Amino acid sequence: MVDSHDRVLIRNALIDNYNAYAQGLDSKDWALVRSCFADEVYIDYGIVGPDAGDPAVPRSADDWLRVLQGVINRFDITRHTITNHRSVVDGAEVSCRAYLIADHVKFSDPAVPFVGPEDVITVVGEYTNFYQRERDSWKIHRSKLVVNWSSGNPALVP
Repeated sequence: MVDSHDRVLIRNALIDNYNAYAQGLDSKDWALVRSCFADEVYIDYGIVGPDAGDPAVPRSADDWLRVLQGVINRFDITRHTITNHRSVVDGAEVSCRAYLIADHVKFSDPAVPFVGPEDVITVVGEYTNFYQRERDSWKIHRSKLVVNWSSGNPALVP
């Protein structure tokens, strides 16, 4: 049984994981992004993640990282805001749901940091991540993203 103190520690670790994931994506720090995942992952990103493959079939985290790089590296800048974390510790299963707002920008002129609607696509949705304990940290072993809506230029997304 997990006591309330341990639940707080787990919740904080899960939030740290989400923050590291967002920071890694936005800074293109791929080692940081990779550190958020277990070696084998299940990914279900719905209509925005066709390259994720079958969500019922595990894939290597390194392979998933290449998919993420292929998307994020197309943009000059991204900003992932992940909020309203709701963690659940139920026996051996540990999960956390959180809201997502992610701006993806391709500057018309990289020397001028001004964007119009044609330069941005924003994705709004909710992540549900399931975690497993590995040594001294919690790693994502299953991730689901439900997109609630998007705005901007869909042609920017591969």
